[in-house]
Amino acid sequence: MAGKYDSIVYDYFEKTSGSIILISEDPLFKKMLSSTIFKVIGTKRDCLTAVETIHAGLKKVQLMHKAGLDFIVFIERMVGGAPSTDTILTLKRLLPELKIIVLVGETKRENIAFFYEIGVANVISKPASMNNIIEKLAFTVKPQGKLSEYMQIGKRCLAAGKLMEAMKIAQKVLKLKPESPAGLMLKGDVHLAQNEVDKALESYHLAHESSKIYLEPIKKLVDAYRGVNDDEMLKYMKKLDRLSPLNAQRKTEIGKVHAQRSEMDKAEAYFDQALETVTREAMGMISAVAENIAEAVANDPGMSEKYLTKVLEAKGARLDKSDIALFNKLGIALRGQGKWREAIENYAAALRISPEDEGLHYNMGMAFYDGGDKHRAGQCFMKALRFNPDFYKASETVSMNLGELFADLREYEYALPCFENALRLNPENPTAVSKLAALKKAAG
Repeated sequence: MAGKYDSIVYDYFEKTSGSIILISEDPLFKKMLSSTIFKVIGTKRDCLTAVETIHAGLKKVQLMHKAGLDFIVFIERMVGGAPSTDTILTLKRLLPELKIIVLVGETKRENIAFFYEIGVANVISKPASMNNIIEKLAFTVKPQGKLSEYMQIGKRCLAAGKLMEAMKIAQKVLKLKPESPAGLMLKGDVHLAQNEVDKALESYHLAHESSKIYLEPIKKLVDAYRGVNDDEMLKYMKKLDRLSPLNAQRKTEIGKVHAQRSEMDKAEAYFDQALETVTREAMGMISAVAENIAEAVANDPGMSEKYLTKVLEAKGARLDKSDIALFNKLGIALRGQGKWREAIENYAAALRISPEDEGLHYNMGMAFYDGGDKHRAGQCFMKALRFNPDFYKASETVSMNLGELFADLREYEYALPCFENALRLNPENPTAVSKLAALKKAAG
């Protein structure tokens, strides 16, 4: 199967003279994509352009489109600390046929639903394997199967106003697959173009019944009912909102319909959700920018503290377990300035979000250790070990810190395995050798 996909992608570069424009600041993905194209696929053409800014990417898109070249755009979900949603919407509005693949980190189902809704061809979750990239590229270049081929021809006929030909294609699709949502929607589109609204609605309803979670038939129903039956339009808009809840524009539109009906409580609820959605997006931008700055000044604890604090403040009530790394970075920046009390407060705030995180308990213990409170530090270390007895085993430094504190507290049964682990990781560690010898002597 992989060979089939390889040949589709190879033909795209070699026979179609296709290219890729990558808009990403991620050097690892750039390297992976380059290796996939040139080493695995084996194309000899110079067919990959990688840029790091939206501006440079749009400029390249404009040049290649003007030259009549075939290309696919790979774009990160976040570029330069800002979501790329507006850029994707702009590209799809100006070049409806342009194929776009969005690159995301870990993301929720509703985020992916939203990307497909705004017209992207595919979504790749990073880190991605070469096989994953090839497969997604193959499906983007050439949707698989006879049905997809028919649908592409049918859409072209419809766009050209060749309604009879488009209807024949829809019927061919439905003969191959009687309940095909795509075929039923094409049939509905032809009826709508012929002003046969009832027949169009019937086809769209059948398409929706055939695939309840497919967004396109529901969007067709919303458009077909607009100005004809507002109750039905509202019903299907709310269905769309449940399936793809990140569309602030649609939430606003639903609110407007309720406002026109003087249903102000319902209107307010949707308007609030719309603002919450765009606020979350804006806060994501602020925190991404501040986090990038904090990483750039990581060697200056004072500046690092300033910008990490801004990230956490921007996220406010939206903080969750995915933000624990930020708390840990801020704690290190505070300890680097001798602000151990502030570091403890920071870790306490993080533990309210993730109370069983052994790393937070360990780091809080180190802050108490900095402040000279060995007893409280030991309690934190014990909690960390209770949640994960092996958490120190991958780090010589952590093993030594635990060992030295437990030795000071005369908790020799806990100190011994820590020094032994430090020596396993680095047999040349002189402190671990002497501490272990002293402990064995004291115990013996």
